[in-house]
Amino acid sequence: MNGEAALTLRVTGVRSQNPRGFGGAIFTGVPIDPMGTVLDACTYIVVKANRATLGATQVERGQWWSVRGPIVERRSVVDGYQVLEQQVDAEAAHLAMPSGEHIVSYIAGNAAFEGLGSVKARRLWERFGERLYGLLDTGDASTLAEVLTPDISQRLVEAWAQQGHSRVLQWLQAQGFDVRLGRKVIRFFGADAQTRIEEDPYRLLSFEGQWAAVDRMARERFGVALTDPRRVRGAVEEACYRIFASGHTAMVSADLSDAVVPLLGKPPAGIRWRDQLATAITAAVSNGSVVQTSHGLQPLGALVMERQVAQAIQQRLKDGDIELLTPDEVERSIEQGEAEAGIELNPEQCNAVRLAARHAFVSITGGAGVGKTTVLRALYRIYDATGTKVLQVALAGRAAKRMQEATGRPALTIASFLKSVTEATFEGPTVLVLDEASMVDVISMSRLCQVLPQHVRLVLVGDPHQLMPVGPGLVLHCLTGQPKVPGVELLTVKRYGGDIAKAAADIRAGRWPALSDDETAPIAFLPCEERLMADLVVDLYALDPQNTQILAPLRNGRPGTKNLNSRCQARFTKCNASVTRWNIEFSQAEHCGLNLGDVVLCTRNLWDKGLQNGSLGRVVEVEPAPTQLPTEDDPVVAWVEWDDGMRRALTPDMLENIELGYAVTVHKAQGSQWPRIIVPLTGSRLLDRTLVYTAVTRAQRQVILVGDEEAARLAVIKTPRFVERRVALDLALNRLL
Repeated sequence: MNGEAALTLRVTGVRSQNPRGFGGAIFTGVPIDPMGTVLDACTYIVVKANRATLGATQVERGQWWSVRGPIVERRSVVDGYQVLEQQVDAEAAHLAMPSGEHIVSYIAGNAAFEGLGSVKARRLWERFGERLYGLLDTGDASTLAEVLTPDISQRLVEAWAQQGHSRVLQWLQAQGFDVRLGRKVIRFFGADAQTRIEEDPYRLLSFEGQWAAVDRMARERFGVALTDPRRVRGAVEEACYRIFASGHTAMVSADLSDAVVPLLGKPPAGIRWRDQLATAITAAVSNGSVVQTSHGLQPLGALVMERQVAQAIQQRLKDGDIELLTPDEVERSIEQGEAEAGIELNPEQCNAVRLAARHAFVSITGGAGVGKTTVLRALYRIYDATGTKVLQVALAGRAAKRMQEATGRPALTIASFLKSVTEATFEGPTVLVLDEASMVDVISMSRLCQVLPQHVRLVLVGDPHQLMPVGPGLVLHCLTGQPKVPGVELLTVKRYGGDIAKAAADIRAGRWPALSDDETAPIAFLPCEERLMADLVVDLYALDPQNTQILAPLRNGRPGTKNLNSRCQARFTKCNASVTRWNIEFSQAEHCGLNLGDVVLCTRNLWDKGLQNGSLGRVVEVEPAPTQLPTEDDPVVAWVEWDDGMRRALTPDMLENIELGYAVTVHKAQGSQWPRIIVPLTGSRLLDRTLVYTAVTRAQRQVILVGDEEAARLAVIKTPRFVERRVALDLALNRLL
């Protein structure tokens, strides 16, 4: 049977949750009518639904799902038998009623219900259904004991009397709330959740609700009119979220209006949205969600974070110089370090060391290869001599790893550092050195400043001409050129010279360099049509795969990392052994998307495995069948040799965070280097001077740029995108200093 299907199913089994690490689920279910009666006991349906279709809801046995999509018959072999199945590739899917997901999630995820996990909670729902709410509300432990032990039943009703929100759970369920969103609403509002949401449905936006879904629910379920002031205020709040998420921490009223109008859609006849916005913005200022400052409007959270960072800097500078050594002692330390290392610091580097030894806050900036790490080594001699403890952090795992390798001292990501902080962390004289600071957004910087005692010195190191932070705000960029903030820019390139250094300097300054079209030159640009770029990039990669890394601005599209990785795998490892894991449902092996010889990338910090977000490796051995080792909790499916020289087991639980790594984004590459890089460039909103400069400076011996040279040239000569980012940290600093 083939065609289009629209079915309501009761889930009978989940074959795969988050298959291959891309989200979604594959599950089986039996068709039911609106009352839950099974329509055909001999029929079951296999549903394949991706992450976009399912959203954040996890599929569980016993749920009711309404699904729509093409249905086809498929044959598969299970335990040696050929099975004919009907499969729906879901184009739309939503959790139908009834579902015990809210109450199951509430009981299983609440520490008050000790000993009652999701398995026991789901058994209760499957046994009692909607009756469960009444049984809990009346404290009917004897009936609950039909499923649980008497002790656990009694403990459950006692905890429910203190913690339960039966009416709220039922209401959330009836309104079709996503479970994750519903859990947040209950945690914040408790028993008042229904009242507070009915008063203003747009309060859901504060719990990560999507505007379109919240707006639809408000209008359809709560009868909110298009021109209701609550709707306009909600749109203002959503616009502030979006402006902040796009990187800005400040705005003018016109920016806010431009962002709000599209959210509200076409107005009713005779209504102009802009006429209502002034009132809505005034209300937002009155309730404190938006703050009117001398330079425009700021979301309250952005204002607080920027002021926190500014105050942390001001506190370290207000008392004037805090010298670690006398000037003569600093000079002797520099000279001794030069003699021991057999190097000579240039005047810029010496000045950086002097400033950091004299001030409790300093920034050290400069392009690739100017010797920032050399300055740190010289500075660390002074810190060691004065008993000052050095703490090293960076935003990304790969940047922290390179920092550790370059200095020979421990380094952590900001996230890991914040988790590890104890009372002993800052005992005695201490300095925190933040590397690759151009990547650090105001959220991360404010969290750091929040935990740092005032006596801890701060050194920020980075290059504001590289990519700006992915998150909102700017930090290092705002400090550069501030006359009252001690800082040194290193300009003399020491790591490499020649054509790459000259081209990088030109790009950094906004000049398009004259580039050769010879693919053997140290730096070259090979013009190429977009439809042919992927083939050319893979051909160039094949000339020296062991020393080459592809860096792409985008993940999607023909020149994106996804397509390039797929092309490289097809070219280099297609015929090699495949990495497989065991599918329990079908009792057979399934392909994981990796082959022997593939380059792989770790996309998340896996500290227990010794891996960081951005670690690269190569699959060097594939297990014919998953193998259980005494040292691993999960079976080993393959072995990967990582860029730190370690050979580590690859287990199924890691696969969600491992992907092909022949090509990575330029953002992932920040803080790293390779002998040879290939960079496909096409016109896109992400292409700007800082991206091209960051990519070029990742190379040690050769850079090959491929694609649209005119688009690249225009991106380089145009003002960098970070200049367009509206922030107020620099203004806050000026006021304080």
